[in-house]
Amino acid sequence: MAVRVAHLIYGLGLGGLEQLVVNLASRSRSRGVDSSILALGRDGPVHALARERGIDVELLPVDGMSLGALLGIRRALEQRNASVLHAHDLGPWLNAVAVRAVRPKTRVLATFHEQRTPEGKKRHAAALAARATDALVACGDKVRQDILGWAPAGARVPVIENGVPLETEASMSRGAARAELRIPEGALAVGYAGGLREIKGPDRLLEAFLDKFADRGDMHLFLIGTGPMESSLRAAARGHANVHFTGLIPNAARLLPALDVYAQTSLSEGRSLSMLEAMAAGLPTLAHDLVPVREIHGHEQTALLVAPGDRAALGSALQRLVADAELRARLGANARQRAGRYSIEPMVDAYEALYRELAARS
Repeated sequence: MAVRVAHLIYGLGLGGLEQLVVNLASRSRSRGVDSSILALGRDGPVHALARERGIDVELLPVDGMSLGALLGIRRALEQRNASVLHAHDLGPWLNAVAVRAVRPKTRVLATFHEQRTPEGKKRHAAALAARATDALVACGDKVRQDILGWAPAGARVPVIENGVPLETEASMSRGAARAELRIPEGALAVGYAGGLREIKGPDRLLEAFLDKFADRGDMHLFLIGTGPMESSLRAAARGHANVHFTGLIPNAARLLPALDVYAQTSLSEGRSLSMLEAMAAGLPTLAHDLVPVREIHGHEQTALLVAPGDRAALGSALQRLVADAELRARLGANARQRAGRYSIEPMVDAYEALYRELAARS
């Protein structure tokens, strides 16, 4: 029996969360889950990406919580006869819970993709909203601990780990990927794929790279993505021809084989899809030593992990990876093997089971 699910997200920008929702909606179709995507806020590239996968998308051009937003969500749910509303992260979740006031039969679950503790009035609102939510899903153990810190006693908080496609068909060969990125013959490439925003720490990576390799023509850094920090990062990299800003590249994971080292110096994480994709591509990773990162990476096993804020240690770890081909090969091989734990299939299976359980109660 088909289950109708609507995913509620904020905006249609191209980020890890949005790509996960598209993959989940697409993969669950063969399991009898009819999914659509409702997006609050602004349009973006995910609109076309979802449509290419045959996923129904509706943009509701409203910000925040308002009667207009709630009525728009209710109308969209009624048109699709959706019994389950799956909200992603805090803002969409609060809207989803409020929709139950105008459509009581809606079953609501929320997935939290990052470490985030509601503060002030939002903390009280979140505690109340949790009582009207069927499940608060965490993408990892640390995120679950954070949720339990503010959710009321007895709240249902399962962990469904993020997963990524492990198929290699969509990936390019190393040679083709390096050609697309125009990496010079014999050069070593370090790269990051994701938002250029403060929480992701791309400035820390750029500083460490320039500290060690500013004048090395055989060393190149690729920052794949866009974001509010792009202008300041470009200014800091001005005059350094070995630092490259690619802009937004849909399905950037296909280009990962071009890299020799994946680096992601986030200041906070939930369960990074980009890191999982880099693992699946067999890349050694350089990252800050955060609890959610340690949930997937082992220091000196699949990655080199450095204390956040230690610029010298970050530069030294990057230099070590660049200088030691055997270390890169060992970490990369271990990462590829470990990536098997994070296939998208178990994630889709777990969500399908939850959808069916909730739909049966609607």
